[in-house]
Amino acid sequence: MAKIGLHTSSSGIFSYQKALDVTANNMANVNTNGFKASRASFSDLMYTERGVNDRVHTGHGTRVDKTDLMFEQSAVRETGRMLDFAAMNDGFFAVENQFGQVLYTKDGSFNITETEEGVWQLCDNSGGFILDNEGNRITVPFIPDTDTIDFTALRDMVGTYTFENPYGLDQNGSNYFEANESSGEAGANEDVVLKQGFIEASSTNVANEMSKVIEYQRAFQLNISLLKIHDQLGSEVNNLRN
Repeated sequence: MAKIGLHTSSSGIFSYQKALDVTANNMANVNTNGFKASRASFSDLMYTERGVNDRVHTGHGTRVDKTDLMFEQSAVRETGRMLDFAAMNDGFFAVENQFGQVLYTKDGSFNITETEEGVWQLCDNSGGFILDNEGNRITVPFIPDTDTIDFTALRDMVGTYTFENPYGLDQNGSNYFEANESSGEAGANEDVVLKQGFIEASSTNVANEMSKVIEYQRAFQLNISLLKIHDQLGSEVNNLRN
């Protein structure tokens, strides 16, 4: 019985600490373009049956079962910058990073960079190359005989991708997502609404996250109190035995 009580309270402490970490990450990215907040999902641990005539089910606490990505459409703000793009709803941009790996992002704040060959290409803030719908790097188009970017033509070149299950994507850091078996492979989708001169904001809702912080902190403190009480009761029982 003693071990069950200790395990129950300690599992709650560890679980709510993880949930607080998830919430803290959401809060830290409140101003990150295209960031998608995560939500901790809890599940109870194994139950054991005690007693013979009157059956009593005793649980073993809780754990964070998984973290779910929340892909609701975030607010879109107008920037007037023609290298900014917002892929609406489930649309993503494909990015080839420095290792040649293709990742995906909702952050459409792009720049241009000159390659060693003297070619100007579209890139993101981390230096990754933005891809078109065929998976090729985008060479920036210029108005003939000028050094002015043809932004209308550029817009038509930016690739947009969707997934069968975007909620299954892996978060890769630096605001990137990575495809896996759960999400399915990315597919080019020209039907995605692409807004030029706009940026998709973070999906973090500060009010909701603050309420979660209060909820998780109280649960965390309650489990610490339970652990202390259980430890005190154990000490008293041992003293009585002696």
